[in-house]
Amino acid sequence: MMDISGVFSRSVRVLAVALLFAAPAVAQEIQIEPGGTVVFPQIAFPPSSYYSEAGTNSTIEHIETERSLKGLPTEEFNSALFGPRLERTRASFPVSIEAAEIGGVPVLVYEPEGGVAPKSRDRLIINLHGGGFVGCFVECGGLESIPLASMTGLRVVSVDYRVYPQVTFPAATDDVEAVYRALLEEYPASQMAIYGCSAGGWLTAQALARFHAVGLPQPAAAAILCSGDGLGWGGDSRITGTILGDGELPRTPGGGQPGGYMTTARPEDPTANPVNHPETLATFPPTLIGVGTRDFAMSSAIQLHRMLVLQGVDTRLHVWDGGRHAFYYDIRVPESLEVFSVISRFLTDHLNDDPQAP
Repeated sequence: MMDISGVFSRSVRVLAVALLFAAPAVAQEIQIEPGGTVVFPQIAFPPSSYYSEAGTNSTIEHIETERSLKGLPTEEFNSALFGPRLERTRASFPVSIEAAEIGGVPVLVYEPEGGVAPKSRDRLIINLHGGGFVGCFVECGGLESIPLASMTGLRVVSVDYRVYPQVTFPAATDDVEAVYRALLEEYPASQMAIYGCSAGGWLTAQALARFHAVGLPQPAAAAILCSGDGLGWGGDSRITGTILGDGELPRTPGGGQPGGYMTTARPEDPTANPVNHPETLATFPPTLIGVGTRDFAMSSAIQLHRMLVLQGVDTRLHVWDGGRHAFYYDIRVPESLEVFSVISRFLTDHLNDDPQAP
């Protein structure tokens, strides 16, 4: 793993939020406004003592890089921000990659170096990449699919679904359904799993809801990372995560480009935001939810976990203290390997649970 401890001249004890707030010289009272809004005085937040120094440095690097790229077109922004991370991921996890088309939808197929073992060739993992429904990172899905293909020894299919502004909801779900239907002709549902982070996590939930709505069998397991409902624009972490994890002032609920994609969605549609529809959630397969405490999506992830538990779904919540949104995309951070290990173990354990599996 690469060392990034010397990347910055500033102290690693300064978290991203310290770029915005300085510790007050005189103690001030916290104000409570009518309606319950809590107003803080100026305050500094040190890094979490449970988070690695490399993770803290990665957060600072992300914020400073993102700020330097503001105003660039989405494709250029993603290339500059995520390109170096993809190169480090490729160097750490040797895999093969092939562009293909499944169900009329472009995909990238990742396999571990040396190919998939014969005993695992009837098992497959579907990845839905992040990107806020407005684009995809360099090599859509590579940051998420490369480590998982290497660590599980399984084939991973990353779906290059359509995004805003070319399309709006439910085009991305349509693409995932088309891929899933085609894969069902080759793989039993009990030997497939699906996962994604951020917009890909929300889309994973939407896809599971769609599979139920159209009568398709659910996959064996799902993992929803750095997401829950509506990409996280609700709950306490909309404030705390945006400040602590991204060094930005909080956005208004429903704001941002993801709302652009979702403008054609109806609130009563269970395939749009499944967390609001208990009868749909009850059909979900075993589901892993993972998030960091400094992720703006933490509240939504916790809410999704809560609702799944209430419906009796086998679900697990993993929270990494100090982690920002999609922190595990940087494989230099020790916690990143933990995340991929947790995902790999959860998904493969459920694939291997099938008594018909070889």
